[in-house]
Amino acid sequence: LGELGQSITQHLGLIVQAMHTFSSEENSREAELTQQLSDMQSKLDEMEKLAEIAQHAIEEQRKKAMHDALTGLPNRESYQQRLEQEAHRIGRYGGKLSLMVCDVDLFKRINDTYGHLAGDKVLKIIAKSLQNNLRDTDFIARFGGEEFVALMPETSAEEAKLVAEKLRKKIESSPFNFKKEPVQITVSFGISQFGQDESVDDVFSRADKALYQAKDNGRNQVQLG
Repeated sequence: LGELGQSITQHLGLIVQAMHTFSSEENSREAELTQQLSDMQSKLDEMEKLAEIAQHAIEEQRKKAMHDALTGLPNRESYQQRLEQEAHRIGRYGGKLSLMVCDVDLFKRINDTYGHLAGDKVLKIIAKSLQNNLRDTDFIARFGGEEFVALMPETSAEEAKLVAEKLRKKIESSPFNFKKEPVQITVSFGISQFGQDESVDDVFSRADKALYQAKDNGRNQVQLG
């Protein structure tokens, strides 16, 4: 019995030692796994931050690509996208939509007389006036050169003409001096309202013809197309 007891004690000792060894190894493995998980989480957080920075950079580049650098207004590409959306909206749900095209009168003369810095300043003044005097629901863009366009939802051509007249008078009376010399700024407008099943090209063509009519009639006026 003594020998049996001694043998059992030895075996129990070996078992306990094995259990301690296993427990120690298990704790070591758990610590290693915990560290690995922590490292992975740190890398994941870092990747998320980098992805956020990249997304922000992409958004900034997209914004720059869709906006005019000089005036800060949406550019022609942005206007084309909005035009399609608005045309689709009224085609599906009905309603009114008017297009306003405006062009700075005698802009080449301003550039030739006072230089391109004066011309740039004039364009900024026109852009600011459009932003300040049109509704938030209206979409304003620099179409190119000295020409601007505005999409006016739920607005008839006659209503748009009243708005354009107020704009025309405000711009005409805007005090503008370049190198202490007063410079007269005026703008001509052409306006058309979207008709049923009318293409966007036809609507723009009518507004553009109305603009040229305003120019031919002496400038600084609003014409409907």
